[in-house]
Amino acid sequence: MRRLQNLLFTFCIALRCVTSAVGVIHVTGYVGSAVKVSCSYDQGYESYEKYLCKNDCGSNDDVLITTSNPVTSKYRIHDDKTARIFTTSISDLRSVDTGKYWCGVSRTGIDIYTQVELKLVQDSCCNSVKEVESYAGYSVSFSCLYESQYQNSLKYICRGTRPSMCLQQALITSYNKQNGRFRFDEENMSTQLTTKISSLTQSDSGRYLCGIQRNSDLHLFYAFELKVKDHCCDTVTNIESYEGYSESINCPHENQYQNSLKYICRGNQPSTCLQDALITSNNRENGRFRLNDVKMSRIFTVTISSLTQSDSGHYLCGVQTNSDHDVFSAVELRVKEWCCVRSTKITGTVGQPLTLQCPYPQQHQDNRKFLLTITKIQEDDAGTYWCGSDSQWRVGNYTKIQLSVEFCCVKSAKINGTVGHPLTLQCPYPSQYRDNRKFLCKGDQRNNCTDMLKNQSRFTLQDASSSTLIVIISKLEAADAGTYWCGSDSQWRVGNYTKIQLSVFPQSTLGKKNPALYVIPPVLLLICILVLVYKYRHSRIEEAVLSLRRNASRKKSSKKVIGAAQSEIYKNQGVVTSNDQSTSNVYEEVDVEVHYENLTASE
Repeated sequence: MRRLQNLLFTFCIALRCVTSAVGVIHVTGYVGSAVKVSCSYDQGYESYEKYLCKNDCGSNDDVLITTSNPVTSKYRIHDDKTARIFTTSISDLRSVDTGKYWCGVSRTGIDIYTQVELKLVQDSCCNSVKEVESYAGYSVSFSCLYESQYQNSLKYICRGTRPSMCLQQALITSYNKQNGRFRFDEENMSTQLTTKISSLTQSDSGRYLCGIQRNSDLHLFYAFELKVKDHCCDTVTNIESYEGYSESINCPHENQYQNSLKYICRGNQPSTCLQDALITSNNRENGRFRLNDVKMSRIFTVTISSLTQSDSGHYLCGVQTNSDHDVFSAVELRVKEWCCVRSTKITGTVGQPLTLQCPYPQQHQDNRKFLLTITKIQEDDAGTYWCGSDSQWRVGNYTKIQLSVEFCCVKSAKINGTVGHPLTLQCPYPSQYRDNRKFLCKGDQRNNCTDMLKNQSRFTLQDASSSTLIVIISKLEAADAGTYWCGSDSQWRVGNYTKIQLSVFPQSTLGKKNPALYVIPPVLLLICILVLVYKYRHSRIEEAVLSLRRNASRKKSSKKVIGAAQSEIYKNQGVVTSNDQSTSNVYEEVDVEVHYENLTASE
């Protein structure tokens, strides 16, 4: 039956004879979201089957859904028989879903059709975005303009950029004008809707959509980008000054705020600046702060006198406005040490002289100098000193010196001792104090030490001379290690005592001799003796060689005498042989030179 109806429907479309209850229905949806197509029908067709088809509805494949099978994965259909409207929902919209659809009511003969045109747009908004800035803790307002025909339409605000989800995720609507920190303000007969968000936090930053409902088309949207800053400002003016000086901070403002309240505060939190204000234009003097408002110049000036380094930091100049937040400008103040050619630290010793050196700029060489020499340092001389070339204290003409004073002694020594052995400590002192009571005490600090001569029988104090005392410890113990103080003046006047650092070691680690010390000296002595013998014998051998050379020359001159007495020579052959043998042993017999001299004489 439906196939026959479809054939008739196709024929009638060609002849433009389609029966339609209304004109073409235009529907617009968002890609990726869902859309509803609603079609009305006349009375009497409440019980008839309804359906939605696409293209020319020429085949069963063109029929997308019917009231006989109202639910599929993509389509749903519902027939409100009371209102005589059936509505089809299409979900997960894609670009292929665009085009022509037909709402159909089945009946005998030709069905009743209503044409639907579906258009899809991207689920985003908008081409233009209005930027709004405020500060944490403040309130912010943004307004949505609309045409008068939408005065009674639903309005709403949501976060995000997807119009398709905005109404169901609305933060507030015109039906419920207050929701926590969000409030709608809409005056009667006005075409402007104002949304106010109070007690802002940085998490409120982001994109907002203002929506206005339209029944026949997509809702109307306006986009806002809210930026909530936790501090001020993007531009900061840097100012430097010195301790003790005064400094003025200039705060510009627009001409429209000439008569507005002005103020300044420390920090970079605009929301609390007014309540934490150091000074305002209503109270123009407060301690070291003074405010001067020259209205025609569009600048108000705050002067801070007697600056200290603690004044360094961030300041906000504020101008009160009638909007959600005031107008601010930021200043970074750096108060430097009121300094100098240089700043140095010096350590001196009690009782000793000290000269402080103070360089200054060459161009001030003719200025009056102020230089400090301390002839004999005392403990209370420690502190800060200033010297230089300009008593007017202009910056750069002086030196800052931090003097530390050490309380020292005649001498400071380090001594090692061995457990069980005696030890003698020597303590020199000025001879003029030889009649004072002598002392010895133990402790890390001179002003908190224990007298060792009262309860220690192992400690004995003796005068070695008019300027030296000795302390004898008869038998050292490990507990004797530590710091000792001895001298001739228990009042601890400078120069009358000695500081001794005593270390005590066990017998096995201190004074134990190395066995090699007993072996090395004899070996060295033996080597020295062998070297001396070798040198002596070598010199005697050299003398013998020289003697042989002299005797050889003498033999040549006496050759004839030897020939004439040949028979005698043969008789004395044993003697000559003996002499030759003696010659071959020249390196053994050191008296060979004497023997040859005797032979020559016998000739």
